[in-house]
Amino acid sequence: MKTTLSALTLVGVIFGTGAAAADVSKAPLPEVEWNTSINHFQIDKDKYIGQRLSVICPPRAVTDTDDAIFGTDTYTSDSPICVSAVHAGAIEITGGVVTLQVMPGAENYLGTFRNGMTSSDRPATDRAVAFLPGSSGVIEQIHDEYLPRIDWDTKFTRTGLANRDLVGQEFAFLCPPARPDMRARRVVGTDRYAFDSMICRAAVHAGQITLEGGPVLLRMEPGSSDLHGSTRHGIETANGQSSVRTITFVEP
Repeated sequence: MKTTLSALTLVGVIFGTGAAAADVSKAPLPEVEWNTSINHFQIDKDKYIGQRLSVICPPRAVTDTDDAIFGTDTYTSDSPICVSAVHAGAIEITGGVVTLQVMPGAENYLGTFRNGMTSSDRPATDRAVAFLPGSSGVIEQIHDEYLPRIDWDTKFTRTGLANRDLVGQEFAFLCPPARPDMRARRVVGTDRYAFDSMICRAAVHAGQITLEGGPVLLRMEPGSSDLHGSTRHGIETANGQSSVRTITFVEP
């Protein structure tokens, strides 16, 4: 018999070994070189507008030269991350963790001298980056208009973000309201999910959204050979493994 999500009921039973929530310790952030741009992570594309990237910038070495940066506060997407971050005041030349957001391109960019770094003027580009203050886990810092819209059958592996170089990164999406006749589909895991899981369904199971939809924030983690299924919030998940990568949902 076919079962719709609206017909499923919450029973709160853990299947398989009966284990509690999986270990969801955060993966380490990638360390970049002084002049690395977001193109290194293959996210300098329109479909990644609204997404964020957190990296660790090294201290600026005496032998380092600064590649050109363009703009002030908002920078062209090909500007080197660490140089731009110093100019923006996000870090000092001693390095540190920075979080940026991929933005639509500006009509023009005004160069200035700040914090020992000089940026240049430039005409319009397709995409830009801006640095976020505070914790990278604050979903409100992403404008809703830039959030990628997905549907209830969208798997994380189909977003183009399942790149191994992006393990440890957080990504935001907007799920629409679920259709009343939507059929149940396979999702693997509890708290930590197989990275080919359908994002919106896993987010309901994790308790981040309801069937009414809404914004979700997830993080890509290292793989796990032991994922446990359960039934939560009307979504039943299965036991399995995801030895390549997994996803967890981050509390906004």
